[in-house]
Amino acid sequence: MKKQKKYFRKGDVVVYTILISIFSVLGFQITKFKASDAASAEVYVNNQLKYVYPLQTEEKDIFVPTDIGGVNVKIKDKKIRVTTSNSPLKLNVKQGWIGQPGEVIIGVPDRLIIKVVGKTNERSDDVDFVIK
Repeated sequence: MKKQKKYFRKGDVVVYTILISIFSVLGFQITKFKASDAASAEVYVNNQLKYVYPLQTEEKDIFVPTDIGGVNVKIKDKKIRVTTSNSPLKLNVKQGWIGQPGEVIIGVPDRLIIKVVGKTNERSDDVDFVIK
């Protein structure tokens, strides 16, 4: 009778579980570090600021008139998204929910920009990268 080959030894399993637990803790810390306070959403139509809506937990539906008819916007759980649009490809609907400061929904035929603004927990004087 042949002995079955073992792919993992007991030590391998211990090392893998330690590595997985370390990476999962680091992943949670990174997402916690990038948490932010998204205060409001700015809605621009034709490159002009038209509306500023506070991001709230209650559900709220809003109609924003644009040049080609308008879009319906939904605010829920401190996030915002475009639910319906009259644009041909409906790319602004497909962009989905945004809720972090700096995230943007752009609708080109509608000439619509929805920008989430607020303060982040990251320091602004941090260096992203250095080229030598």
